[in-house]
Amino acid sequence: MKYIIGIGNYSMGDDSVGLKIIEYIDENIPDRDFEVIDMSDNGLNLVAYLTPETERILFVDCVKMGKNPGETMVFSPDQVISDKALANISTHEGDMIKIIQLLEGLDYTMPPMRFFGIEPKSCESGLGELSDVLSQQLTRYVESIITLIGEEW
Repeated sequence: MKYIIGIGNYSMGDDSVGLKIIEYIDENIPDRDFEVIDMSDNGLNLVAYLTPETERILFVDCVKMGKNPGETMVFSPDQVISDKALANISTHEGDMIKIIQLLEGLDYTMPPMRFFGIEPKSCESGLGELSDVLSQQLTRYVESIITLIGEEW
């Protein structure tokens, strides 16, 4: 099985982009060969998807990378760990990265994983909507994500 996991916070503007993308996929693309998962509450729920049947996991998240708002980047957890200080990459203080590291340290077998990071414009508290620059590109993000989850990594 392949999984697209949305990460984020609905009340923090563009930080909700990963969650809004998986909602869009769930509502508009019923025939698919992957599952969409909302992991906004507890990243440790990742354990449930670390099974021999898991082919790959694609995390979708707002990531501060120093790019223009709306720009994207695909990277592996290992790239964030090694490049974080040099590239000024922030994945919400690295919570999911830290969880992945923890699970690797506990000898969980990790399937191939990638992050589809989207540079935010605003992650201000209380803003439940995406900024225009991200909202206008939502379907483009979805197309890229569906292509990516279908590829071999």
